Amino acid sequence: MTQLDLPPSAAVTWPDSYATAPGLSLEEIVRPYGSSTTITFVAGDGTRDTARYDVLARRIAFGAHRLRAAGLRPGDPVAVTLANDLPTVTAALAVWAAGGTLVSLPPPPRRGREEHAARFGAVLDAMDCRLHLTDTADAVPSTGRMRAVPIAALQGEDRVADPEPTVPRTALVQFTSGSLGSPKGVAVRGDVFAGHLKMISRCFDLDPARDTVATWLPLYHDLGFVCFFGSALYARTTQTHADPTSFVLDPSRWLTMLARERATVSGAPNFGFRLAARVPYPDGLDLSGMRACLNAAERVIWPDLLDFHRVAGPLGFPWEAIMPAYGLAEGTVGVSCTPLGRGPVHGPDGHVSLGPPLPGNRYTVAPGERPGSLLLDSDWLFEGYWTADGFQERAPGPFDTDDAAFVHDGELYVIGRRADVASVSGHNVFAEDVEAVALGTAGPALLGCAAFKHRGEAGERFGLVLEVSPRAREVAPELARAARRSVTEALGTRPAPVLVVQQGAIPRTTSGKPRRSVLRDAVLGAELPPRRVLTTLA
Repeated sequence: MTQLDLPPSAAVTWPDSYATAPGLSLEEIVRPYGSSTTITFVAGDGTRDTARYDVLARRIAFGAHRLRAAGLRPGDPVAVTLANDLPTVTAALAVWAAGGTLVSLPPPPRRGREEHAARFGAVLDAMDCRLHLTDTADAVPSTGRMRAVPIAALQGEDRVADPEPTVPRTALVQFTSGSLGSPKGVAVRGDVFAGHLKMISRCFDLDPARDTVATWLPLYHDLGFVCFFGSALYARTTQTHADPTSFVLDPSRWLTMLARERATVSGAPNFGFRLAARVPYPDGLDLSGMRACLNAAERVIWPDLLDFHRVAGPLGFPWEAIMPAYGLAEGTVGVSCTPLGRGPVHGPDGHVSLGPPLPGNRYTVAPGERPGSLLLDSDWLFEGYWTADGFQERAPGPFDTDDAAFVHDGELYVIGRRADVASVSGHNVFAEDVEAVALGTAGPALLGCAAFKHRGEAGERFGLVLEVSPRAREVAPELARAARRSVTEALGTRPAPVLVVQQGAIPRTTSGKPRRSVLRDAVLGAELPPRRVLTTLA
């Protein structure tokens, strides 16, 4: 695959009408009566749970009726961890149908559940959240005010009177994937949310007669819930959602699912493309129906795109279907995206274009150094943050994303978080730069990595942690040396320490991004479990 370059005169933009044209309200979106297309959830064991949209609408009305009977008042916040299953999704949509605010919680980690409960419980207390939808007693924060409502009690297909109240001004609170301090709940207005779903569905050009959306992305994260589930619900398009752990355990399941479902629209973070390129596939897979596949939520790495297409291309997957994109919860989800049907662009300094601004978005890069601070002005900006100290209204004017970026030929290139940059011999190096070099040169044994900035005797430098499968234990020392050598030669900074760990040892956010500050403290404080550390270079 050769580099795709576009001269400035060939710059492509999205039609403004995708944002400005009339569309469905959120009250209409969550009542898909009259549609016979389907939504399917696939469990880890392959079990399928399918419902037609018109049946889903009846189930949502039943759940809303039960929520009102349980004491939900219009405007009340209701907490739930969105699992990739039909009962949970039905219950979540019933919150809107009953006139409540949906509070989407990330799941508790396997370790640190008490800390998780305390951190999120403080925010829920500040919101005066009194209802929590769950079927697992210890799965969410418990506060003295909050009462658990079993998800199972909201399920049914009996015909009941649809409450039909208005969705409150704040329709959704989705937590950022950040890792510092107390959690921040991003408050999104109902009309903004509905308009954003309309915009995305039109950018995907979703057509119920043609399209099937299929992903393994977790619905508790905005990329899975807003971008894919929400846009497909808006367009009444067939959609399939797999258990996210099924992809982690066997990355071949993603492309296999796309072929089985005859999917046309999908997406994943860059690591999904990388892992999918490193596993074998059964004969006969046909991916020629794919026409839109986002690569978003983390830095897009050009060699990973090439490796992915080297594997998926012979199966019919079009290069032009790959759509690198950028977004954040504070912008509801989508900020910029590669135009439909064009394919990725390899831009300046080896960076990958994340496309022109999506309709309704306007951004600038603060003048001065390149890259500069990315400032976002948008029709889709959030209202403010819910924290343990209460509601903090967003300041007027453009929103500072904390990302460093530049614009070239009208398209956005996001380099990394400004907090994760170090000055090396007069130039800036981002943690994402270190990770990209390591991923591109350390070989197929490397499944993932994370770099973190810290201060050593010689000034700012990076530590580097490399994730491999347990089967790669024997090559761990050479892998560490190769990664350090490559980063030093390419970027002029010698990472130290360098650790090789078993897959899953790097702490990550709900979207799969490394929690760099937590990782730094764990590495420098020797807190990583010794059995998971395969080798260390000081």
